[in-house]
Amino acid sequence: MSLRVPFAEYAWPSKSKDFKPFQHQIQSVIFLLQNKRAYNFSDLGTGKTMSHLWCADFLQVNDKVKQVLIISPLSTMQSVWGSEIFLNFPHRKYRIAHGDRASRIAAINSKADYIIINHDGIAIDEVEDAIIRKIRSGDIGLIIVDELTAFKKHTTKRSKAMQRIERAAGLQVGLHGITGAPTPNSPTEAFGQAKIVNPYVKGMPKYFKQFQQSVEYQAAPYMWFPLPNADEIVNKILQPAVRFKRDDCIDIPECQYIEKVIEFTPEQKAIYKQMKDDLLVEYSQGEITAVNAAVKMSKLLQIAAGSVKDDNGNVMQIDSSTRDEELWEIFEQTGKSKLVVFSAFRASISHLEEFFRKRGVKVASIHGSVDHDSRAQYIRDFQDGDLQVLVIQPQSSAHGITLTASNVIVWYSLVPSGEIHIQANGRITRAGQKRKQLIYYFIGCKAEQRILKLLQDKGDMSHRVLNLFEEI
Repeated sequence: MSLRVPFAEYAWPSKSKDFKPFQHQIQSVIFLLQNKRAYNFSDLGTGKTMSHLWCADFLQVNDKVKQVLIISPLSTMQSVWGSEIFLNFPHRKYRIAHGDRASRIAAINSKADYIIINHDGIAIDEVEDAIIRKIRSGDIGLIIVDELTAFKKHTTKRSKAMQRIERAAGLQVGLHGITGAPTPNSPTEAFGQAKIVNPYVKGMPKYFKQFQQSVEYQAAPYMWFPLPNADEIVNKILQPAVRFKRDDCIDIPECQYIEKVIEFTPEQKAIYKQMKDDLLVEYSQGEITAVNAAVKMSKLLQIAAGSVKDDNGNVMQIDSSTRDEELWEIFEQTGKSKLVVFSAFRASISHLEEFFRKRGVKVASIHGSVDHDSRAQYIRDFQDGDLQVLVIQPQSSAHGITLTASNVIVWYSLVPSGEIHIQANGRITRAGQKRKQLIYYFIGCKAEQRILKLLQDKGDMSHRVLNLFEEI
């Protein structure tokens, strides 16, 4: 392959002029360039998104690819992919294919370097047709499928649309799939993903029933269990693949802090706007003081967390599905092992317990009303037993707890206290932790962004919360 810009001279675009890619990211890019059809199964926090964007940019710099189609969850189209392109690749343009059919098709038919669409968006007939036309015209030369497990069931409408897109692409168009956990529930989930990334791999069965019988046995009607060699067979059909475990990446920091921008649901947007407008009126009239500012601010944070208490103590549940789905994706990518979730509000803690239980996950919570003996038992079950998720109210439980069975924390909602924030993160970063840690912050609004900034700056929250009302 002749190159206008040799790999050794590639500039590695980045938002920081001092930035250098991690060694494993360079190796990932090389692997992706060598394999038009490939999987990236690297761990959470290993920088998979940038690896794929560098690969795409390198191909574009060398005129090997005109446009790139990125298929991702709705929640990450702008907050992850759009943001990373905007911040790191100022010489590139992207379009979000979302909204009504006309808007989606206009984005697909644009000259943008990157076209970003959600998983279900490709299943709209006219949109699918527009994508296939762009592929056949030679404009789209690379397809990146993020959160590949969205296609784990091969019979869904979105999967069938993706299979048709793959057939149109053929072996002339690159197709890379990304997920940290390809088979979170069953080995048969590999089939749907293989059908859309690399159905040409040796040993790939043509029919699902063939594959199911090779990886599972039937114990009773509708009851199938994995065969001893299931993992080996799954590994064979999900190839070629690259995987870097976070703990093996020596140049990654011991603890990473990652902001996850979560788009509000329509209901959250409407309620947040009304509440913000009301609070700004109160602020302008001098009704918000240093004494009650934190209480007022907590209303906005409650909306972000999906559960708001009125003045009578009644809880109003708000649709927070975008935040919930992002939390579930993180949990799946841990291998459904151990996860610590911090939420500042009791109502959202109850919601999260129900959310995980409905999905068959062993979960418990610690908050102000949980007695000492129960807390101790939950911690033992989490550290040494089969308890998978522990949802904690940090205000009442930040001190004196060791949770090193997990190396991942998700701040589902923030608490405006620097001391509590530091103590809470210390539950997994203390002595006894043998793995690198990931701490996620969910950010859905300016109020949360400002609170996180204060926490990061380790400022005196009590004297600065009032000023936030000038910025929300």
